[in-house]
Amino acid sequence: MPIAQHTRSRADEVLALWCEFTRTDPAALDAGDRLAFLRRPQVEALAGTPDAVLRDVAERVRRGRSLPLERWLAGVRVVRAGR
Repeated sequence: MPIAQHTRSRADEVLALWCEFTRTDPAALDAGDRLAFLRRPQVEALAGTPDAVLRDVAERVRRGRSLPLERWLAGVRVVRAGR
């Protein structure tokens, strides 16, 4: 019997990037925190953005370990408006 592979959703990938940028251990997030993050409306909008843009914008708007989703998304919108 084949073993089922867990496919990460794009929202999961956004969470992984956020954890990387904020130096947050994803294993430290409990199920409730993870679910709350994934349900934030900004995550869906960020999920439609290529990783290269997310990384570039995160470097510009992050303050230390702080990367509010609202600020991250606002930065993405500025980049997209400039294109």
